[in-house]
Amino acid sequence: MPLSAREIADLVAGASTAMAELQFEFGRENRPEARVVFPRGFIRTATELRRTLPNLDGDMQRRNASYALMTVDVLRWLIVRTDLSGTALGMVVKESICIFGVLADWLTKAATYGRGNRRKFKDRTARLVADGAISADLKDELDWLWDTRCKEHFHEVTGSEHDTYNRDDYNRALSAYDELRKALIAIHGRHGA
Repeated sequence: MPLSAREIADLVAGASTAMAELQFEFGRENRPEARVVFPRGFIRTATELRRTLPNLDGDMQRRNASYALMTVDVLRWLIVRTDLSGTALGMVVKESICIFGVLADWLTKAATYGRGNRRKFKDRTARLVADGAISADLKDELDWLWDTRCKEHFHEVTGSEHDTYNRDDYNRALSAYDELRKALIAIHGRHGA
């Protein structure tokens, strides 16, 4: 039976109070006995994540991509299970976008291998549109993802990033990555399937 709204509120209040007490007592000090258990099951296993990937490139690349996706799961937990806000939330979202961008970069290179994989990102997405692998709308979303990911380089950022990124940006980046992943699975099959 699902939890009631009251039961959820009580759980949140208890967890929040306990975390606040630990923070008050230990601050930023690294005390192993003050660590809380990260909720098991939220972070998918590397094996499980590899099974979500298209059957492209080599096993080592898929392994490393699965580790990056585990990092996204950790960041996602912060985004969906905490009240993190402001610049701290924005930077967690930005880091997630950067990981999705790196994954999209890898997938577009693998998908265009021998047919433009050494070209720039937007050339590769154009190639995938020309090949019928992705839609023009998905290309636009992937190009937004890449442009946003490139703001990881401070020398290319011309303005303040304060309050720039939010949960909607996270969802947009996730959607762009996920649609690319599904489009490439439709063509190349799923790894391990």
